[in-house]
Amino acid sequence: MKKYMLLVTPLILIALLLPVDLNASDIGVAKALSNAFADIAEEVSPSVVTITSEHVYTHPAMGQYKGFQEMFPKQLWPFLPDGEREMKSTSLGSGIIISKDGYILTNNHVVEKGENIKVQISDNKEYDAEIIGADPKTDVALIKVDAKNLRPIKMGDSDKIRVGEWVLAVGSPFSGSLSQTVTQGIVSATGRSSVGLNDYENFIQTDAAINPGNSGGALVNLDGELVGMNSAIASRSGGYQGIGFAIPINLVNRIVEDLQANGRVTRAWLGVYVQPVSAAMAKTLGMDIAKGALVQQVVDGSPADDAKLKQLDVIIEFDGHEVENSRKLPILVSTQRPNEKKKLKVLREGKVKTITVKLGELPEEVTAAGPIEVEKSDIGLTVETATPERLRFYDLSPGNEGVLVTSIERDSEAYEKNIRTGYLIQKMGPNVKNLSKVTTSGAFEKNLQAYKPDDTILLLVRRDNSNTFFVALTIPD
Repeated sequence: MKKYMLLVTPLILIALLLPVDLNASDIGVAKALSNAFADIAEEVSPSVVTITSEHVYTHPAMGQYKGFQEMFPKQLWPFLPDGEREMKSTSLGSGIIISKDGYILTNNHVVEKGENIKVQISDNKEYDAEIIGADPKTDVALIKVDAKNLRPIKMGDSDKIRVGEWVLAVGSPFSGSLSQTVTQGIVSATGRSSVGLNDYENFIQTDAAINPGNSGGALVNLDGELVGMNSAIASRSGGYQGIGFAIPINLVNRIVEDLQANGRVTRAWLGVYVQPVSAAMAKTLGMDIAKGALVQQVVDGSPADDAKLKQLDVIIEFDGHEVENSRKLPILVSTQRPNEKKKLKVLREGKVKTITVKLGELPEEVTAAGPIEVEKSDIGLTVETATPERLRFYDLSPGNEGVLVTSIERDSEAYEKNIRTGYLIQKMGPNVKNLSKVTTSGAFEKNLQAYKPDDTILLLVRRDNSNTFFVALTIPD
């Protein structure tokens, strides 16, 4: 009897879980979706290739232990490695055909150290490939094979993708024998940055299964259009754990234009250092919502300087695109061309102003004017009046005015906000409209006494001779 119940119970559970109103139309919807996925895979797969490259390097081998050969039996001495030995490793990745005559997209990290790069297409034909150009800052590379009548992928518009829409990832995970593997998922997020992979990050996040070897492969929408190039995964195990990242194809296309034309990428430059607008900071700036990029410093002689941008301006829109946060601005600027004129909307002293700026070319030694992270903090610090001698002690120019931070509590808000001993507080006030210079420690302490618990105070802090940043602190109880 017990054996009978063990056999029957699962059948009862399955019956209870099945929809009671399942009909032919429901099955038809499922079949239509299944057919859609199959049609997309059939169309896209021939445009995705497998890339292998060899990397030759030297290894010290046993040469470093040669003085210890007496530790081994004499019969083995002739077989001990002598000096450095050349080693060879093979890397695997994926690529996307973008032209009939053999131009292929992939990640820079797939081919950057590669020699003897091989490309295998869907019909198993193999070609030698050459690198046309690469951009490590975005992890994009363009390679080419000597072939004709390849099937290029259909391009999409990554600016139009929405969180929650279905996407398919195509590539060669783990092995060339698994080429044209197709996985399905949704767009989990857009505009992901601070992932720590590239200098310019604006990733599409997806839960479509992406594994090692998928790098450089295609992320396509339900129209079979390329919306992203798969680039990396977030994983503790080294394999798929539900979080993958793809570079938006609109960003890739901008990079490819330069690589095809010049073999290098030319980026526009605005010339500001920016930081996030926290909730506390927004309060001092008269903003209802914490958003935009706060200008902490304008580079002398830069396009921003020429356009009269000012410290404490909050850039809320660039060229018609909303600047949701400080990480978005470098991406928006870098995708433009030098010498183009763009309109910026900035919040200055509570009023929105439109400013036209003529962008310059980003100097080679400069990366994007990225955000400096500023977190919530407590005030917990003491100061002294800055003298030329004390300024020199902290490697600051004697001409600077302000009060020097001489000590700071490690569990304070100020420490968490990256204020350190030797930094110079130059201005303070309750908000952006009432920010004044502070030149003595007595004035600083007197100003602090005017605040009540939970009030917010805005500080302009000089880190060194070339960098300043703003901090909004909450007065403790």
